Formats: sequence, C-alpha cells, structure tokens
Amino acid sequence: MLKIKNTYFKDYRASQIVSWGHWFTLFNIFVVILLGSQYLFIADWPRTFMGRFYAITSAIGHFSYLTFIAYLVLLFPLSFLIHSSRWQRIIATVFATVGLSLLIIDIEVFSHFRMHLNLSIWQLFSSQKVTYLSTVFIAIPFILLIEILFSVWSWKKLRSLSKRKRYAKPVVILFILCFVASHLIHIWADANFYRPITMQRSSLPLSYPLTARHFLERYGFIKENGYRDRIAQEGNPFAMAIEYPLGSIVYDQKPIKNNVLMIVIEGWNTNLLTKHMPWLNEFSQDNIFFTNHYGASNQSYLNDFSLFYGLDPNYYNSILVGHKPSVLLDVVTKQHYNLGLFSENGFAEPLYRSALLSNFSIPQPKKQSNKQITENWRAWHEEQNSLANHAPLFSIIQYSLGSKNKKNTISDLQSEAKKLDQYIESLIAYLRLSNAYDDTIIVITGSNDIKIDEVKKVASRNTSSNFKRESLKVPLIISWPNKGSAEITEATSQTDIMLTLMQDAFYVTTPPQQYSQGKNLFTRKPRQWLVAGDENTIAALYDDKTVVLDAFGRSKIYDINGKLQKGEKISLPIFLQIVTENRRFMVVDN
Repeated sequence: MLKIKNTYFKDYRASQIVSWGHWFTLFNIFVVILLGSQYLFIADWPRTFMGRFYAITSAIGHFSYLTFIAYLVLLFPLSFLIHSSRWQRIIATVFATVGLSLLIIDIEVFSHFRMHLNLSIWQLFSSQKVTYLSTVFIAIPFILLIEILFSVWSWKKLRSLSKRKRYAKPVVILFILCFVASHLIHIWADANFYRPITMQRSSLPLSYPLTARHFLERYGFIKENGYRDRIAQEGNPFAMAIEYPLGSIVYDQKPIKNNVLMIVIEGWNTNLLTKHMPWLNEFSQDNIFFTNHYGASNQSYLNDFSLFYGLDPNYYNSILVGHKPSVLLDVVTKQHYNLGLFSENGFAEPLYRSALLSNFSIPQPKKQSNKQITENWRAWHEEQNSLANHAPLFSIIQYSLGSKNKKNTISDLQSEAKKLDQYIESLIAYLRLSNAYDDTIIVITGSNDIKIDEVKKVASRNTSSNFKRESLKVPLIISWPNKGSAEITEATSQTDIMLTLMQDAFYVTTPPQQYSQGKNLFTRKPRQWLVAGDENTIAALYDDKTVVLDAFGRSKIYDINGKLQKGEKISLPIFLQIVTENRRFMVVDN
C-alpha cells in the first residue's frame, strides 16, 4: 500500500513539473521572440509587404520552435528523473539564463559583423577582451533575476495557471502556424527567386529554411537545372543586400579630358609577358610598370569584377542580384565619353549582362578572335576620329589566351601570347599614327586564371579559388600622358585601378571609401594588406602571410608560399579589420 502511494505521489509531482515546464517555456518563448525581434531591425528591412510578412512570421515561428525544442531536449526528460521541483526550477533557470545570454551575444555579434555566433567566433572573442560585449555580461544577473522570479511565481500559481490552458492553446497554434507558413513561403520564394524573402536566409541564428528544390524539379514545378542556371546568370538570391555607392558621386568638370583605353588579358601572367611578348615587355619598361601587382581572384570573372567595381569578389553576388552598374561606367556616361566595348566572347559573362553593362544595349554575344577584336576596335576608333569635335573616348578591349573549355598545350599558349604581342603593338602604333597616343591613358592588365602543368606540358583554366601569391600575381602596365616611366615595386591590387581612374582621369572628388576598397596607384600610402577573395570568402594578403575568412567567420592562415599554418590562430584585431572592411557596403537598418 505504501509503495502504491509513493508511486502516485511521484507521478503527481512529475505531472506538476511537466505542467510548470510548459508555462516556463511559454514565458521564455515570449522573451526570446521579444529579444529576437532585434534581428529584424539590424538586417536589411524588406521593402515589400510579402517580405515584411515573412520576416515577422519567420521570427515568431523560428524562435518559438527553437525555444520549445530546447525545452524538449534539455528539460522535459529531467521532469521524470528529478522529482524535486526546487532542483527542476534551478536547472531550468540556469538553462534559460545561459540560452538568453547566448542570444544577446549573438545579437551583438550579428549587429557588428553580420555573422552569427559559432565555435570559431566564440573562441576568438572569449580569448581576447571585447569591449562592446561587456554590456552583455552586465545584463546576465538581470536575466537570471527575471527567470528566478517567474519560476517561483509560476510554481506558486500553477493551479490557477492550469485553469487558464484554454487561453494558451490559441497562442501555441499561432506559433505552429507561423513556423509552418514561414517554411512554405520560403519554398515558394526560393523557387521564384523572390529576393525580399531569400535575402533573409541568414538573418536569424540556427535558421535553415526549407527549399524543396529537388522535389519541385522532380515533379515538374520548376525546370530541371533551371535554378542553377539562373543563379549563374543572376547571382545567388541569398546574397546580402549592399548599398553601392554609399553616397552620390561628385566630380570636377575639366575642359580637357584624356581618352581611356583598358586592355584586359585573360590567361596572362608575368612569365608570358617577359619571355614571349618582347614588344609589350619593352613597352612596360618605357612606361609605368607595376612589378608587384595582384589580382583579386585567380578566376577571371571575379578579377574583372574587382577591376571595374573596386570591390573584393565577396560582393559579386550582391552586385549581380541587385543589377548594380559600376560607378566607373556611370561617371564615364555622365561625362559624355563615347564608349567602345570589344571582347573575344562578346561580354557573355553574367557580370557584364546583368550588372556592369546592364544600362547599355549590347548585342548578343559572339565569339571572335583576338585579331578580329583588334581590327574592330581600330575601325571604331577611326570612325570616332572622323567626327568633328568628337567626345573623348573610353574603350575596353578584352583579350583571351588559351581556350576556356579545354586544356591547351604550353607551346600553344606561348604562341598565342606572341601573336597577341603583335596585335597590341599594332594597336599602339595606330594610336601614335593617329596622334591620339599622347592624349590616351592606356591600362594593360588581366587575370592570371591559368594552371600550368609542367609535367604534362598543358595549361588549363582555374575552376576553383587559390590564394597563393603566384596564382594571383598579374602584370599591370600604365601609359599616362605627362607621366614618365617608372618601375613600382610596392604591392598593388586590382581594386586600385578603378579608384585611380576615378580620381586622376575623371576628377571624382567623392571620398574613395564611398565607392571602392582600393587606393590610388600613384599615392604612396602604406597599406597593411591586399584584398582578394571569391564569392564566399575573403582573403587578406599580408607581407608574411595570407588570412582567409569564410562567411561564418572561420579562418585559415597560410604562409607566404601558400602552406597552411595549422597551429596559428587569427588575432582579434586582424579579424576586426578584415570583417569591417568586407562589411563596409552592407546595408544595416538601425
């Protein structure tokens, strides 16, 4: 009989503890939603009703689900193991305080870096003093006090609270509906590239909204591989929103303007220049030759992005999905330059079609040889010169060495380089004969996007990122009217070219921080590191090492030769410098 009574008492107490746990969880759901609503104000607030509806629905559904799962995993099993209500409340209070403290820390981290708290960031911040997180730790005692007060009050009022279950049920149903609706809405938005919703993918911590892309493709709701093709053409819909430029571009009006010719050679490196392009190599000695110049990527489309936008490649998808043209070409247009565009593939890449040249009407891409585009440029230039009082000229010639779709023998690549050397020689000779050379700024650079296999004697295009110095190094030659020849050995970046043209060719007076991450090539200001990267990572090239950060703040450090330094950890000042620079153009609503 005593055994039966004892079992009954334990079951009754366990039932009370479970009932109390439900009310304690419900209270914390409201607290977490209240705190978590700050993410909606930190991140870019959508401009459409559907985007805002999703933001609110997602926050309510996600945080209620997250809190309930935490209770289900951590506290619910203890209800049947610990029969002391006091100890159950103490443990629940500690868990809730720790969880809310981590949430507040994550909010602070997200507001500064647009990253969520993870093991790498926690180790970095906990090992070094971070001043703006000190306020978080001051708030912990107040959180603990609130949790204790509610746990005591709710236990004393448990019987009266149990009578009010009918009021809690509609609230719980609302949470469930918000959770389900947010995932269904995201599935629709992902399939339809609805950016006001997809750009919120990383706004909330531990959030993994459903896509169901493979399911929709299998049953014919969306075209198979159409999603991947659309990402390639229009950019990743999950890319962060950016503001570019940060302010209006202002420039001085000059009565006399130089022509500008930009020659971009894909598949180019210093070895090809010095050993197989004798005329251009001599030309570099007679002008301004940057011997320590680095591309922003060893993939041509990302390197070209940094060349024309002055930004690191991490911004590529944000520019693409926003269809944002470069301020460089915007200034060229506003200053009434006549624009000439010539490319061996007709500027077929999405960078040009969806962003850089999106404000221009350009014909369908057409494959042409390096010789053909040289002749086409010359014909265009002659036509412009025949016009009376013609506007200054801005032209881009995009050459290519080697095939992009197959491996090339090294000898074929070298042979193409020799031919290109002759084409460029004829181009410069024409400028001199037409008396346009002394009025033309000529920039010759390119992308070192080739891999050389000395054993097999073949060369192929890079398909993945590599931040080794020899993979990024590329020649830069500038011929500038009234500037003498010089050999510049200071480290320079592809992002510097656009800024130099903006300031010295187009007389832009807007602070460069408003539109570029580079520095003026002719201003000898020391810099700590060069910027490089790809669509998902940013690399900082220091004199003695390379630091690579991914989108989650995880870091890898390589030595000057590209060898991974397994024992070395990134310091907090370096982390802050890199991330702050990389987030400069990020949209933040306060």
